[in-house]
Amino acid sequence: MRKTKSFKWIDLIFIIGVGAFFLSCIATLFHTPRTLDPGQTDLSSGYMQARSLEEFGETPIQLMAINARVGVINNLDLGLEHTFDLSEGNDGMFKSLWGDVKWQLTNRKNELNKLTFSTGLLKGYLYHPDADYHITSFPFYLGYQASERLTPTFIYRYELTGEGKFIPESLENPRHSFNLGFEYLLKEPVTQGWMPKLGVGVGLMNSIVGGDGDNVFIMHFGLKFTSPSGKKHRKIEE
Repeated sequence: MRKTKSFKWIDLIFIIGVGAFFLSCIATLFHTPRTLDPGQTDLSSGYMQARSLEEFGETPIQLMAINARVGVINNLDLGLEHTFDLSEGNDGMFKSLWGDVKWQLTNRKNELNKLTFSTGLLKGYLYHPDADYHITSFPFYLGYQASERLTPTFIYRYELTGEGKFIPESLENPRHSFNLGFEYLLKEPVTQGWMPKLGVGVGLMNSIVGGDGDNVFIMHFGLKFTSPSGKKHRKIEE
């Protein structure tokens, strides 16, 4: 007999409760290592909050982002993002444009109960007149396909920043960020119709500008809508 595994209501209530906690001060996008199928798209929006660990009670940096992704070929997709700076008294200093490519290297058939690893390249540009910064980021994603609906993920990013330089001139003063979170599909997977997903994460960063500086605590919360892939829906046999 075939059955589809799903989480009980108590699991969903717990996840929504965690999300509501983060929504009180932050929410943002959280991506897993799984790439979109060719022609598949997703649209997402969320918030992020960053606080100095040394001055945790000070006014945080708060960002809102909108993102669009599309699958290009098997195990490779592209993304485009715009980030708005909502921080109090910051005059939009961290508003930015981002583009990235993600390449899925393992578990390419997206089987359950297996680790998935992806990497890629992420380019960002802060276009405020007083913050003409380019960011080159090398992300590494490690996720576990716990079920058809839940994917816990760890993300590490090695980032280089430079004022007015599209290509980094030096490897000095890198920015390191570590994020841990999950993405949860809010309804059973379907072959037709868009699928809503909740993403939540927390992380640490050595500093906003890289190198030695204030250690930063990051919180993420976001909602994503993914188009159907057109592939046959996989069932789990018990």
